[in-house]
Amino acid sequence: MFAGIAVLGYMHEWKAGHLFVGVRNVNEDFFTSDVTALFTNSSCGIFPTIAASYPIANYPLSGLTVYFDVSRGGWTFRNSLYNGVGYNGWKHHDNPFIINPKRDGIFNMSQLEYSWRGALYYAGVTLHTRRFVFDDEGEMAPADEAVHKTSCAWWVYGEQPVWKSDGKTITCMAQYSENTCRESGCYRYAELGGAYTDSLNMCGISGQYAQFCQDNEFSLELTWRRQLTKSIAIQPSFQYINNGNGNFTVLSTRLCCSF
Repeated sequence: MFAGIAVLGYMHEWKAGHLFVGVRNVNEDFFTSDVTALFTNSSCGIFPTIAASYPIANYPLSGLTVYFDVSRGGWTFRNSLYNGVGYNGWKHHDNPFIINPKRDGIFNMSQLEYSWRGALYYAGVTLHTRRFVFDDEGEMAPADEAVHKTSCAWWVYGEQPVWKSDGKTITCMAQYSENTCRESGCYRYAELGGAYTDSLNMCGISGQYAQFCQDNEFSLELTWRRQLTKSIAIQPSFQYINNGNGNFTVLSTRLCCSF
């Protein structure tokens, strides 16, 4: 993945929106909010009903894209049309400039957002003109073995401040997503959580459930981000995960530098 391209293209900006044509990945425009970005499990919130079901332009993969967004008041509508498979190589059969709808299909993603007094609400839907095949271990077959049938995934997400006082905030979040194909990599996903924020700290707790084609998974995450200096923050995180392979715990630490 040396020098893999994440974003490369032309963007035109006007007062109410943007238009982009070129190489892009879905993480640039969708699923990101302050609370979802805090957690390391499913970081930045992309739903496994999409990421685990299609080999799309999900970082570190990218693909040729036509993207636009339009805003009015507190409302924003986003739409992206991608090549149906993402790439990250530099070879003629593996690079993000490939357009091959006959083999890869076409992938479209739309999202409607509403923000009001610190609250965020999203609703979106994806459409892929291929259904990808999975084995008993949950591994995805190559794109040329995909079924020529259309499948969709949809999601809703809400992020609502429930308490504010002297620069301190408690925010609750909930999200849910399903794929219309029960044989997809992940059919159902749900998450509940919350975060406390002040001038130096951001603490969060989140619980997730995912129904994968081979098994169900439950997970819990606790995390605390502490601002040490104006430009450096440290964030330890603890995760408990339960699935068909057993029970697992994960400890990790993020070091965040801003400049």
